[in-house]
Amino acid sequence: MHGVWLAHALTLSRIPLAVALWRVWGDAAWSVAILGVAALTDTADGRVARWAKRRGRGEPDIGGWLDPAVDKLFVAIVLAVIWMHGRIHHLATVIALIGARELVLVPLVALYLWRRRTLRGLRADRFGKAATIAQFIALCVIAVAPEHALPAAAIAGVLGLAAACHYIATALSEAAAPPGERIAQPDRDTPG
Repeated sequence: MHGVWLAHALTLSRIPLAVALWRVWGDAAWSVAILGVAALTDTADGRVARWAKRRGRGEPDIGGWLDPAVDKLFVAIVLAVIWMHGRIHHLATVIALIGARELVLVPLVALYLWRRRTLRGLRADRFGKAATIAQFIALCVIAVAPEHALPAAAIAGVLGLAAACHYIATALSEAAAPPGERIAQPDRDTPG
């Protein structure tokens, strides 16, 4: 299997992992194990894709939109799992906080694309990575110690909103830049 296809397979593997979580939610060990594997695939897919590109095996280059789309779908499925099992206090607040970044970014990205603009300048950065880590930690906290869900979700929400604001500021800077000028960003994945 070419490297880029392995990266795409790692990305797509988060969908069945989220569905598997539906079956095991309530068993803390299995839930954390599945969330851990999902976190590993989220880290590995970008590394594998960059490795493949360095070796000239970077086609098809769909990871830029596939990875963030699957990330959003993964979060939505996991939050639906938590909602359906609903055994935590302040359930709606916890879910809104964990999904805060997605609640802000998904409609804005849709509007951006609807206006036929590209998202080339938007790349995952330290804000987005910190928000993703906080989301995974909050989900693990909910699985293991649901009584601490609200503080964990609040941290994920604050970091998620900070990442969303940073992505919005980057998009606005890119939109204001003269045509052909690109915002300097490291070669990373898109917002996730």
